Amino acid sequence: MSTLVLTLLLATLAAGADTSQLPKEAAGALDPAVKEAISHFNKVQDQLRTDPRVESAGSPKDPSMLRATYRRANSGYQVTGIEAGAAPVAAVRVRAIELEKRVTNVNAGDIRAEFSRAPWRETPRGWVLDFRFRWTGKTWEPMGDPTEFPTLGVAGE
Repeated sequence: MSTLVLTLLLATLAAGADTSQLPKEAAGALDPAVKEAISHFNKVQDQLRTDPRVESAGSPKDPSMLRATYRRANSGYQVTGIEAGAAPVAAVRVRAIELEKRVTNVNAGDIRAEFSRAPWRETPRGWVLDFRFRWTGKTWEPMGDPTEFPTLGVAGE
């Protein structure tokens, strides 16, 4: 019995939220709003690829490692929740990958020059991004930045 209940619960969660409780206009406008939010997220993250925030380990004058990361959100998403009402709220989950640039000072060379030439590589860490949107009656507006949760691998893929 408990296995059946657990299976049904997981199947319900995997199917996502039912958008039929949204006004027709709101349901039709959700997909473009989510895609725009994903595009904006990726644009901000691409700035970190161009101008990375470099983390270092070791002495500031002679670091033993330099590292930088950015994320790339996938285009697919899942509606995880709908709060119906006069101004409905939709919760949407997006998967993302993390890319990293890293060099270590093994050979006592110019680590900063090596860092500038190092390639970006996909890491085993994935991210789950939870976006929230509020319907204004005409458009979906993002409710702040997404909440980000690290995972091992790209969750759901």
